[in-house]
Amino acid sequence: MKIVVFGASGKTGILIVYQALNQGHFVTAFARQPSRVTIQHKNLRVIQGDIQETEKINLAVEGQDAVLCALGVNKNKPNTILSEGTGNILKAMASAGVKRFICMSSAGILGNDAGFWFGKVFMPLFLKHVFEDKKRQAKVIQESSAEWVIIRPTGLTDAPKTNTYKITPGIPTSRSIPRADVADFMLKLLTDKKYDGTLPALSSY
Repeated sequence: MKIVVFGASGKTGILIVYQALNQGHFVTAFARQPSRVTIQHKNLRVIQGDIQETEKINLAVEGQDAVLCALGVNKNKPNTILSEGTGNILKAMASAGVKRFICMSSAGILGNDAGFWFGKVFMPLFLKHVFEDKKRQAKVIQESSAEWVIIRPTGLTDAPKTNTYKITPGIPTSRSIPRADVADFMLKLLTDKKYDGTLPALSSY
């Protein structure tokens, strides 16, 4: 398949790119800092761009079979980076006739799905603004005409891929999951339509 990965230079995004290329996909990596996409591959195209640059987003989305979004923000201050950027991607998809959209969000966006410590203590204190925009991002996706899945992984680790993880509709079953397993699940969703229109949680066994 031809896929574009937004947030390709992030820790999870680069694993999506790597695994997708290993599976034989043609990958467009959209990154603000393309130097951080260190993979060399004949089936890889890298586009340098910001999530607000609609012309570059249109260029990246044109001709794709699916869009995978692993955007993130580092600073907990009021912003609309994720929600506005995702809106720009979805507009480009609608214009180009691209339907499939797989987005990585986070456990906690439903309000009651992150456990007591993270959901009631850590998130309100340290990630309040990040999660406010993640919730706006989810709403933008849900109101779009795309074939969408929003995944809600728990705490992301750099542990190796296990290929064994738990997918649940509500509360995750553990506190963490390797980023490599998140990438694995997102790529499976390219063809697995079972979770379309839902927000499955993802966690390790």
